[in-house]
Amino acid sequence: MVAASTEAASAVSPDDIMFLDGITKDYVTEAVTVHALRRVDITIKRGEFVAMVGQSGSGKSTMMNIIGCLDRPTEGRYLLDGIDVTHRSNDARAVVRNRLIGFVFQGFNLLPRTTALENVELPLVYRGVSAGERAKRALEALESVGLADRLHHTPNQLSGGQQQRVAIARALVTEPPLLLADEPTGNLDTRTSYEVLGLLQELNRKNKITIVLVTHEPDIAACASRVINMRDGRVRSDTYNEAPVDAHQALADLPPVEE
Repeated sequence: MVAASTEAASAVSPDDIMFLDGITKDYVTEAVTVHALRRVDITIKRGEFVAMVGQSGSGKSTMMNIIGCLDRPTEGRYLLDGIDVTHRSNDARAVVRNRLIGFVFQGFNLLPRTTALENVELPLVYRGVSAGERAKRALEALESVGLADRLHHTPNQLSGGQQQRVAIARALVTEPPLLLADEPTGNLDTRTSYEVLGLLQELNRKNKITIVLVTHEPDIAACASRVINMRDGRVRSDTYNEAPVDAHQALADLPPVEE
């Protein structure tokens, strides 16, 4: 086992932000053992835009939980930004998670009676950042997603696409190197989905943020530069897309909205 761990460590490059080696996840009940992940090996480089695709039961949600330090594998090894988080305690994984990962969810998860600016400030409150610095950084994050004119609007005063932009700004305000997006367009129409995907592509290309996006929709995955297809807890294919769909162009090519 020591030799295997040493071999895995030697395979990790400084350019690797994620290194998963033989990741297995089993859920054991009295009646049955569910093999959610079966010896998955994945390496993701800094600055990649990766789509993880699969239908319900494919293991992609379990993989997202492990990548996001929300769960631990049954077997295998996981290095995040060079840190071995495989067997860390819940508190220790929370520290790594809060420092290195920004999360974007399908349901936005915004506080309903709180302004966009205050929602974006929230992760900085947990870090003990001063009020003045919180406001400054939250404003910059909202400007980066094109919402400088919506600072004091509450979620019910924003469209679905605007709410997801606030959620992205909240994920970015701590300046994480890795952004995990779990079905970020699941509650959005096609036009708004391409708007959000266009924003993610800009953040990836201009800011060099590593993005891992979970989706079950092939047309959403087509906007990523790499697509990992999962089925039955295994990686069935891992392909690089030399010509990903440009979301802004795809939006422009849509037929005009009918009145």
